[in-house]
Amino acid sequence: MSFIVDPRIVSTCIELGDWSLSRVFLKNNADYPWLILVPRVDNIQDLDQLPQELQHTLMDEISRLSTLVRDYFTPDKINVATLGNIVSQLHVHVVARFTNDRLWPHGIWQDVQPSPSREENTRQTLVEELRIRINSFIVPENQV
Repeated sequence: MSFIVDPRIVSTCIELGDWSLSRVFLKNNADYPWLILVPRVDNIQDLDQLPQELQHTLMDEISRLSTLVRDYFTPDKINVATLGNIVSQLHVHVVARFTNDRLWPHGIWQDVQPSPSREENTRQTLVEELRIRINSFIVPENQV
């Protein structure tokens, strides 16, 4: 059986590619540059449930994705979180934040207003550029 990503992630995100452990997604959200890592491990809800070796791999992928987000979007701050209150499947949010964004300095999860989706042409350009960067950050399989 192949790995299945929770449909709530799939329905609100665009798949960018796979790293050695995680599938990388861009959340279709015009307000915030928001990427998500979903480790391809079945039946895991929390970080501590991963074997230690995979915890290290995930932390490396979080660092790599944070670097990519910092270099590409030049945010004032990067928020990294694993919440799981709505989608219990382990996933990691990496969000670029700016001091002038709508909710600064509060968490984006406190927003009760839905954020607009990105416009099609803007979204497609961003997806293509991020896919190139995601694929250039491939972690060798022997590190998993």
